[in-house]
Amino acid sequence: MSNVKILASNWVYKSDGKVDTWRILKPNEQGKYVGDCDDFAITALYLSTGTLSKFWLALILGSAKICYVTTIAGGGHAVLKYKGMYIDNWTKEWVTKDHMQQEVKHVFSMWMYPWTTVVIKMLLGKFQSA
Repeated sequence: MSNVKILASNWVYKSDGKVDTWRILKPNEQGKYVGDCDDFAITALYLSTGTLSKFWLALILGSAKICYVTTIAGGGHAVLKYKGMYIDNWTKEWVTKDHMQQEVKHVFSMWMYPWTTVVIKMLLGKFQSA
């Protein structure tokens, strides 16, 4: 089973609260990954690339993007695009953009989070957990 499939099958959603922090998750004592949509996207990218250096290269060079979408419920949501495919904590598997739009009903924003925003959000996560 791939690392992303392990993440997906052991996913537990939990909102950040007041401050939106983005974290590469590690499984808890029960083997569960606990976080929100951006944590899922960031962790899926890390598990897909295998190292922090490849993680950052993928974001900086553009083979990976964190997309902002509006869900069918009207809320903001983070989706990972990597090597032309998409994954989020709703689908829990790699799918096409058409699938996200037609089946899941995500509405993609015109912009994506630049890698610099990912750095800032991840730094917030470090300071919040310290």
